[in-house]
Order: sequence, then C-alpha cells, then structure tokens
Amino acid sequence: MDRTELESFAKSIGLEKYRGRQVFRWVYQEGLTAFEAMSDISKPVRELLAEKAFISDISCLQKLHSIDGSVKFLFGLNKGTLIESVLIPERDRVTLCISSQAGCPAKCAFCATGRLGYKRNLKAGEIVDQFLQAQNHSERRISNIVFMGMGEPMLNLENVLKACRIINDDYGQALSQKKITVSTVGIVRGMRKFVDSAGKLGLALSLHSADEEVRRRIMPVAAKNGLNEIMAEVRRYTEVTGRRISFEYLLLGGVNDSIGDARKLVKLIHGIPCKINLMRYNPVDGLKFKRPEEETVAKFRDYLYPRVYAVTVRESRGIDIKGACGQLAGEVAGNLNLPT
Repeated sequence: MDRTELESFAKSIGLEKYRGRQVFRWVYQEGLTAFEAMSDISKPVRELLAEKAFISDISCLQKLHSIDGSVKFLFGLNKGTLIESVLIPERDRVTLCISSQAGCPAKCAFCATGRLGYKRNLKAGEIVDQFLQAQNHSERRISNIVFMGMGEPMLNLENVLKACRIINDDYGQALSQKKITVSTVGIVRGMRKFVDSAGKLGLALSLHSADEEVRRRIMPVAAKNGLNEIMAEVRRYTEVTGRRISFEYLLLGGVNDSIGDARKLVKLIHGIPCKINLMRYNPVDGLKFKRPEEETVAKFRDYLYPRVYAVTVRESRGIDIKGACGQLAGEVAGNLNLPT
C-alpha cells in the first residue's frame, strides 16, 4: 500500500488517519516488518493492526560480491520464483538496478533474462522491498534507482509507478523522482501512459539500433513498436517533463557498431535533448554475440561526439558475478536449497 491507501486502511478499521502515516513511515523508512516494534504506536493499536494485516517481505537468498564492489542479490518470491537486483557503488553515487518482472516477455536476442521467458509481474511491494533490503545491506545511502533489471517496466507500469511513489514519499525514503530512471525497450502504449504520468521521473530507451531491420532482428518487440512511434513519445517526454532522455546503446560486435550505424543514430535522434550511453556486449552463456573491438568502440563514440551533446561509454559492472547489463537470469551460484 502507498501512504494514501494506508491512511484509508487505518480509517476502515476504526483508527485515526494519521496511524496510516505512522505505519507507512515504519515500514518504508525504517524497514520494519513487525507491528510490535513500532514504538510510537500504543500496544492496543499495534495488536489491532497485527490482527487485521501483515507486513510481507521478499526473501534474500544469496548475495554475490564482485571484484569491482558491485553486489548482486538473489531474491525469492512465492512459488519458487526468483529475481535479481544489483547494487552498484561508485565514488559519487550508489545506484540500485532493480527488477520489475520475473523473467521478461521482450525476448531480446542478446539478453539472458529474455531467454527465461515471462513469469509474472512484480507487485509494487516486491519492487520496493528490493530497495529496502539493498539499502539495509549498503553502508551508504542509495542515491539512484534504475529500472534496468529483470523485466520490461512499461508492461508492469502501474506497479512500477506505485513503487516509485512509495520510494519518493517524504514519509518513506524521500528519494527524488529525478534520481529514478525507468527503462524500456520501446513499448509504445506503455510509453504513452508513462509520459502522461511521469512527473520528473527519468526515461531511458534501450535503442540498440537506429535501423528498423536490425532492431527487429535483435529485439522482437520492434515488430509491433516502430521507431517513428517510439521517437514521437521520446520527443513528447522531453517536452512534457523538460528533461533529456537517455538512449542506451549496446554495441554488438559486427551487428550494430559500424560508422554507418552511428550515422543512422545521429540522424534518428537529431534535435532531441538527450545523452547516449554506449555499452559493450556482456557475454551470456549459449549466445553467439561478441564484444566489439576497443578500436571500434572508440570510433563509434568519436563519430557521435560532438554531433551529439553527451556521449559516454559505460563500463560494465559485475561481469564476474553475472550482474552486468543483459546477464541477469535468476541463477543460483553454488549449492543453495531454495524454498518452494
């Protein structure tokens, strides 16, 4: 429940509205999962709350630590469903890469999560709990969230936006909307709804090619979501929010990394306030894609800049624990008895 729902719930069981705010703060700011520990609420009220409701949490089954400082969390949901999140500490920020679905229906050809297929949407509470548990692990405050973990956020938009409201709430973690970025492979109907209700949330488009034919080959969803419609929503986002968009571009060796590809990209995004994040393909077991040569990456980057205002080559984090972009597959490392 978000704060409004908790306030309504409190009234529905005969309590004052402010009791809902108290519970909200204890759960989403302090991370409590038991009513009895809520010290500013009287014992009779705590007992009533425990009688009428419960506080759920997802199970952290495993933490894998990368040599670069990243941490991958394996979480267990009901019925044996597994999801992953990745905590990425940097010098000036701590970013959490969060999942919105178990599995993913997008089936991008280069992605381990896409090979799993779609399991189900995550509830808002399951999304928020990834943050709460990662924050409990982190010695520093999580400053940024990116919905770039397992799943396609635009296909679970209601729960994603609700989770963002909870994390953004002043009685919760009070994380600014500007520090939360929602990513998409380009689901047009979801993008329309997102732009209408985004506020100041960030938007990242996993573009990966400015050529329709190439995009359809590596991203099956492109068959029903054309670049013209996608870019129309991208432009509308920048106009409505006043923010620039991030284009995520995964360089696949010999597939989308030529100067011709760079030229098409510049033409496609011309006039759009944006930044481009270039990434090298991260290896996935069983896939035949390859990482681009470093010289090729440099030439691609140098063609884009200064034709595009902001271009960065993002260094992958957590490759050794299969926690980098495209590697999340809900896998168990070593021997681990999973709950059913």
